Amino acid sequence: MKEDNKVVDYYDTIADQYDESRFDNSYGQFIDYQERRILDQLIKLPVDAKCLEMACGTGRLTCYATHALDASREMMKHAMERHPDVDFCQASADQTGFDNETFHTIYSFHLMMHLEPALIKDIIAEAHRILKSGGKFIFDIPSRQRRQLLHHKQESWHGGTHLSKEEVLQMSSELFDMGRTRGIMMMPVHKLPAGLRKSMRALDFALANSPLKQYSSYIVYELIKR
Repeated sequence: MKEDNKVVDYYDTIADQYDESRFDNSYGQFIDYQERRILDQLIKLPVDAKCLEMACGTGRLTCYATHALDASREMMKHAMERHPDVDFCQASADQTGFDNETFHTIYSFHLMMHLEPALIKDIIAEAHRILKSGGKFIFDIPSRQRRQLLHHKQESWHGGTHLSKEEVLQMSSELFDMGRTRGIMMMPVHKLPAGLRKSMRALDFALANSPLKQYSSYIVYELIKR
């Protein structure tokens, strides 16, 4: 398993409290709302198509998948309880163990931001291997333009990686064509009063997908296998 052990160990440790601490609040629900809107737009599966979620965590977004994997067994236990109809396996995203050309769509949220660029490139290559021709790989990454604009520097591995569209193209252009991009979270939501956050979700989504998209907190990329 090539994913950094410190990442897996961290999520094993917090698995039982993860949902409550991250998404059972107005900030987490703000993000969840926008991520689901994007997945609703980007994932359109033909009948009997297979869809893989990489790094499924506790299964918050696993409802879109037929198959799911995670390197953290403790996180995945919660996902398995939530989604008994999904096929799960414990594996690293760069070494999934699936056969070539298995999936129509692969998606992954909140994974790449914890990993070194070299490992992200390996995951992109693995997604290409297990996708069918014309299949889609959908993932998010913090925006380099946003962090440069705000002079934000992450001091640890947690959320420490950010990329520009040009860098994603450099990593993927030999294998994929660039499809659609979507932005998540334009406003500094953590500074908004909790009582206002729900009413601001739709406006923020519109701003995050305007011509200023590259300055959103996260960019979602759709890569299409040649």
